[in-house]
Amino acid sequence: MILTSPTESNIEMWLNQEMIAKNGGAFRPEDDKWRPDLTCRSANVAEAKCAVQEAARPWLVAALAYYAKVKSARTLNKMTGILRQCAASGLNVLDEADAIAIRNKLRKGQFSILRVFLKEWREDYLLAVCPSEQVVTILYELTSKNIRGPCPVESMNPRVGPFTVLETQSLFDWANDAYTNGRISLERLVYIRLLIATGARKRQIQQLVFGDITNTVDGPTLWMPKAKQKGFEYRNSFQSFKLATDLYQLLLSYQNLTFQCLQSERPGVDWVMALSHVPLFRAKGKSSGRCVIIDDRDLRRLEVGPQEKFHKQDRTMSALLEGLEKDAAFPVSERTGEKIHLASHRFRHTLGTDMSRMGYGAHAIASALCHKSIASVGRYIKTSPEMSKRIDDKMKTQMALVVNAFQGRLVEGADNAINGLYPNKTIRGQTDAIATCGASGGCHLDAPVACYTCSKFQPWIEGAHEEVLKHLQLRQQRAIEAAGQNSDAAISFDRSILAVIQVINQINDKKRQSKGVSDE
Repeated sequence: MILTSPTESNIEMWLNQEMIAKNGGAFRPEDDKWRPDLTCRSANVAEAKCAVQEAARPWLVAALAYYAKVKSARTLNKMTGILRQCAASGLNVLDEADAIAIRNKLRKGQFSILRVFLKEWREDYLLAVCPSEQVVTILYELTSKNIRGPCPVESMNPRVGPFTVLETQSLFDWANDAYTNGRISLERLVYIRLLIATGARKRQIQQLVFGDITNTVDGPTLWMPKAKQKGFEYRNSFQSFKLATDLYQLLLSYQNLTFQCLQSERPGVDWVMALSHVPLFRAKGKSSGRCVIIDDRDLRRLEVGPQEKFHKQDRTMSALLEGLEKDAAFPVSERTGEKIHLASHRFRHTLGTDMSRMGYGAHAIASALCHKSIASVGRYIKTSPEMSKRIDDKMKTQMALVVNAFQGRLVEGADNAINGLYPNKTIRGQTDAIATCGASGGCHLDAPVACYTCSKFQPWIEGAHEEVLKHLQLRQQRAIEAAGQNSDAAISFDRSILAVIQVINQINDKKRQSKGVSDE
């Protein structure tokens, strides 16, 4: 017998039924933890229900069950987390005497979520026990307390706000170098490159599958699932992003490698048919080692379409950026003198800020950031272009003095270089060969320009590096002209230009030293 609504006489039986959450996953209200969505953390209901007196706890659980039917699992997690905070402080969310203490305990957004939930519990769920009208009224009369501090975007916070152009470039260079030399996985490289290129939310990138990578008549395109929209569901709407050629090639290489691993490790599936539905970032299970995807009886469903259960969970997506700063070569912020604080949302702040600097309007920024309105993009528009220019100019001067952009080593020629015997490791300039690549793996960087800042670069002393310098300076000038004389367009070239100049200077120093010895 299925009980459709709880009453005082059947509440225990009602809570013991299996129910279906908004995303289609099942949960049982009487359980201590609910996890209807396998890609996010469990909702700790056992601790959350302690935010009310014992007699009201079954009814709070019933209200949360109704809440789970119309809200996403992530919103449910937020709600139970808020209740747990109240419970940990000994606060009763149904007691009007605790209203002010609750407001002071919670952040602005948390307080708003809680009072909306309590209002819905009273007015919509029709339960025998619910918040009193007076409690709801008092909570709505209280002004939310905003304790977040200054906006990280408007204040250009160097630890949580947008990256500077030089910080972004150094992260880009480091990620490519770290992967080439085996210090980070291909999965981590792809994640960082996607964050830099799209500024997308972690949840959006989490839902990508290989079928979202396309090459249309307009060029390489990535179809990014939208998130945080009204009525949002798993992969129900998309926005296109134009991909740079090198990023497109990297994604294709990542797809091909994944395909080979899937065929080898999970032979029971037709991966030719299923590949377009395989997540870029996959759940791999506990202690999976080098396993490419979790072993599950439903793997064959990928032959039909994408399956949410095979995507990485929130926690493991966050882990892709954890611990990277421990790498000895991880870049240092020129603003703080410390290693750059890496967080996925900072790339989002950076995209909005950079678009504002380049003169894009509010609607264009909102579209790029997948905002449903322009209400949230004002903070990017408010960022002072004059202040940003002064900061960038200051950093350019400082970086030219303290950063050793060229990290490789000079060699006489291929015979003296690592990998010198392999023709495919020879790097060519505008006309002739100029260097040898000492890396063991492949690379999709913009050779030879990006090579000059790579630690595995081995320029030849007799190489035509002046030609590379002239070509790079010309590209920089064209970028400035294309941006409408915006000097910020030149910044991304400065580090490479500096590296080429350093190589030329070192070669000239060696030649002068050699000449001095011969004269003696």
